[in-house]
Amino acid sequence: MTKRVMTVETQSQAATTDQKEVQLQHDLEEEEPVPYVVLVQGPPKVGKSMLIKSLVKFFTMHHLDNVRGPITVVSGKHRRLQFVECPNDVNGMIDAAKYADLVLFCIDASYGFEMETFEFFNLLQVHGFPNVIGVLSHLDKIKCDGQLKVTKQRLSRQFRNEIYGGAELFYLSRLDNGMYMDDEIHNLAMFISVMKFNPLSWQTAHPYVLVDHFEDVTSPERVQIDNKCDRNIVMYGYLRGSNFKRGTKVHIAGAGDFPVYGITSLADPCSLPIAAKMKGVNDKERLFYAPMSGLWGLLYDKDAEYVDERNDNDEVTRSEIEGFRAGTYLKLEVHDVPFEMTKNIDPNCPILVGGISLEDENVGYMQARLKRHSWHRKLLKTRDPIIVSAGWRRYQTRPIYAQEDGGNRLHRIDSTPEHTDCLAMFWGPLAPLDTGFVAVHNLAGNKAAFRISAMGVILDFTQAAEIVAKILKKCNQVGTPLQTFKKTAPIKDMFTSDLEIDWFKDAAIQTARVRGNVEKAAKKKLVSELIRKGDQRREGIASCSFQHKISLCDKVFMRVWKQVSELKDSGDCTGQGMESVGELKDSLNKVDPARRQQTITQRRGVVFAEKKKNTGNRICKEYQCKRRPKECKELSEKEREFMLECRRRLRECKELSKKEREFSEPKGGWGKLNYIRIGH
Repeated sequence: MTKRVMTVETQSQAATTDQKEVQLQHDLEEEEPVPYVVLVQGPPKVGKSMLIKSLVKFFTMHHLDNVRGPITVVSGKHRRLQFVECPNDVNGMIDAAKYADLVLFCIDASYGFEMETFEFFNLLQVHGFPNVIGVLSHLDKIKCDGQLKVTKQRLSRQFRNEIYGGAELFYLSRLDNGMYMDDEIHNLAMFISVMKFNPLSWQTAHPYVLVDHFEDVTSPERVQIDNKCDRNIVMYGYLRGSNFKRGTKVHIAGAGDFPVYGITSLADPCSLPIAAKMKGVNDKERLFYAPMSGLWGLLYDKDAEYVDERNDNDEVTRSEIEGFRAGTYLKLEVHDVPFEMTKNIDPNCPILVGGISLEDENVGYMQARLKRHSWHRKLLKTRDPIIVSAGWRRYQTRPIYAQEDGGNRLHRIDSTPEHTDCLAMFWGPLAPLDTGFVAVHNLAGNKAAFRISAMGVILDFTQAAEIVAKILKKCNQVGTPLQTFKKTAPIKDMFTSDLEIDWFKDAAIQTARVRGNVEKAAKKKLVSELIRKGDQRREGIASCSFQHKISLCDKVFMRVWKQVSELKDSGDCTGQGMESVGELKDSLNKVDPARRQQTITQRRGVVFAEKKKNTGNRICKEYQCKRRPKECKELSEKEREFMLECRRRLRECKELSKKEREFSEPKGGWGKLNYIRIGH
């Protein structure tokens, strides 16, 4: 009996222990954060790949041969990091600004700041500003110690002025065995491991996946029949942001919107260590996962025990109700994707998949406040195509620019103002109010002086044409006189009907010399006398009055406001897109059809103007330098004689009384004394 009681107690204790372990595992899974994306950004040849290799070696004790795609590593007890190298093309930079949690700006200290840094900085301002750290590389190229110190101070001051005050800046002096110095990488890595990440509002409100592995699962028979057929693809990655519910559509950046054919949660390929009493991460338990770089295996302690990874029924039920939680490693299957996506896939440019709601699927008119970037050289012209990046999408559209002209009327303008903002109306996928967006001119590989054209914010949107109806443009309606009288004349070709003449009654008209007004429609009897029957229509001839008599050869103008046409012209940026008016003209130029497509191959440096202190001594020196040429000019003989006479008279005047001094003015007057320096 006693043995039986002890057996029951032992079983109950074992069951309690199992429940605690399951609860502990469940709590760890719920609290397990998603890997933070550390984006390494910079111009070409500044050491981005070398920096990622050095950081991966520090965290995993493993050498990485190639840097391709996202690289996930375990950096601490409760933290994982995912390193991504930012591409330098506009598409990759726009997408990277939307998923980065931390940006490492790599700066070549021997050269200085370059345009890529500030282009990406402007993209971050629009899509949400994450944590930023500056890294100065190539310090070993500066040989002089004094110059090295001055360069560090100058670059750190400029970096903090442009980014924000107090931004962290690290220095990488030189290489040691093909890697950066251990102590310098140690300081940077430990700072990243303990820093706090601020969640961005757009990222936390929308589900998205940064794809770390991509497969084409189209049947070979279908591809053999038509190699340009739509493809079926499978994408893998961690779910970030909010929960992802079944039936949600996704937007694949650069490809379009697609329904999700299948979604499955997989085992985490780079999970955190689950030992509850572990004080730190041992070398044997350091994990990493880089499928695009050719490293699929996991490094872990073989003796470690894992609680058996959950109840499938409970997981399915929870995913059906709540959706898949952030931090889950997902497998997404999408069908009917254009074959160009699989053909032009680049492992160095990660794919961004963003979940879209039902409201985001609508298309309509949007009104935004837009300002041309001050570094962009050219003004943006109305109806010229631009690429807009708003939310997860980037698409091409032809906007109309306008300014408020009092009341509810909007005056259409031909181009954006030079130093102020304006309103922009365009057609495209609707975005929520107060959503920031950025505009670029094209997505080609050609490098302009500064590729960011404009930035703005969405003010209003609608699916009706109400926004466009408010935009008016000035036009001139031109007419010619049929016959002239003393101060009146019938005008033709200005109106189409007598009803239109009644609408414009008392409207102002003018010729090149004379002003007038529209009176009324001309009498039929007068029209019949002036126009033969059958020659032209009888309506639309207006009787107008003028201040003076006009001639038959005069042109009569009337300024009117007309509504602009509709804006339904947009599309996803899957190719080069639409051409501007200037590019269309160049395509017709037989001499040099590609003169606007010239590529700038040299590095695009940024030069900062050093501010000079306006001290009193410097102002005095500049004033003396400006005055010296006038004061030091040589005097002629007559001027010398006049100057000597003035001096003699002045000495005599000191002894004279006031009354006598009034009559002692020299020849030529005393006025010349104001222009001659008396110190000689």
